[in-house]
Amino acid sequence: MKGNVEPNAEGNSDEDPESDYSARILLIAPVQSAGASKTNIVGGNRVMADEQTRELKRHGFIVDTIDTSGSVTNLHDWKITAHRLLRLVRVLWQTSWRAHRADILCSIMASYSAQTFGLALWVISRTNRKPLVLRFSGAGYAVVYSNYNRLQRWIADRTYMRSALIFLETEELVKSFSTWPNFRWFPNTREMVLDEIPKRECAKRLIFVSRLAKNKGLTEALEACQNLPDDCHLFVYGAPTSQTDMSKFDGHPRASYCGVVAPSDVPMILSNHDLMLFPSYEDYEGYPGVILEAFQCGIPVIAAKWYGVEELVEHKVSGLLVEPRSVDELESAIRLLLEDSELYQQLSEGAQQRGDCFRSTEWYGTFADNLHQSILENRTWTSLLSRKRSG
Repeated sequence: MKGNVEPNAEGNSDEDPESDYSARILLIAPVQSAGASKTNIVGGNRVMADEQTRELKRHGFIVDTIDTSGSVTNLHDWKITAHRLLRLVRVLWQTSWRAHRADILCSIMASYSAQTFGLALWVISRTNRKPLVLRFSGAGYAVVYSNYNRLQRWIADRTYMRSALIFLETEELVKSFSTWPNFRWFPNTREMVLDEIPKRECAKRLIFVSRLAKNKGLTEALEACQNLPDDCHLFVYGAPTSQTDMSKFDGHPRASYCGVVAPSDVPMILSNHDLMLFPSYEDYEGYPGVILEAFQCGIPVIAAKWYGVEELVEHKVSGLLVEPRSVDELESAIRLLLEDSELYQQLSEGAQQRGDCFRSTEWYGTFADNLHQSILENRTWTSLLSRKRSG
């Protein structure tokens, strides 16, 4: 792969001595510049952006970043709206100012941002004659697109939908846009490096890792664990929101709240547990990174049948699937794995194998190839356009 792209005008081999080229990418994403706070919670997109930055540098890119983070919670609605508007203005101004220095623009964003933020980025990319790559997180873009009115769809089809590449998180989403050749599958990925994966024989130490929002299934998880055997316990990690009722932990016989966990500490914490609960029914859940991390630690997952999660967690292969919001089914699934150690060990092995399918190294190798190809095609197109105008 190295050597396929010539250094650009600003390329500098000193920035990556192992690479034969230096292609500059402008990454517009919620880069992980700061930790979580009461009003700014580290979410999956920030972890994804941090991983993408690291992997692109490893593949020879010079990565400039524009931070889109600052999504705030636990504030009044008008303050949240003001924060988002100011952030949008800042990000678009910085992108317009810095786009000319890049070989390619790339953004990670939620599906609902496409009609505004995606459109604005497309205009900037066209103005600067740079290819644009969009990566939509979650599993909701097909629903978002289907809800556009005729004018919105007409605009989308003629603007950002024609970006050089658009990456979607689930296979089902890609099938929904099979007539668009620029749409590709790029799942959430992880690269957990563990000295040794402990062999687990039973599921007694349960873990829940998520933002503690209502639709993440925390209430259902706590209720399902209420009457479990004495030697079984649920450990909950995550940032509370203004709607989180922390009193549910008071006097709970089988659950404890353990606080907010930094992304870098997740592998160590996961390795001390046996089973993950992920009964989320959040809108358009994709491939949650924490499930991939659990899998790569050999930890099976009990999850709700919900959007991309149902595609990721294979029932009775890498975990168990239950109906969303069903406390009874969740409790029954936990008890099944408590009582059937053979099934638990089988799922543990299946989880590890499933996790290996989503390791970052291979996926980002393909991603880097796609970016380099887009850069080459854009350079060819720009060169032909310049010759045509000069002739």
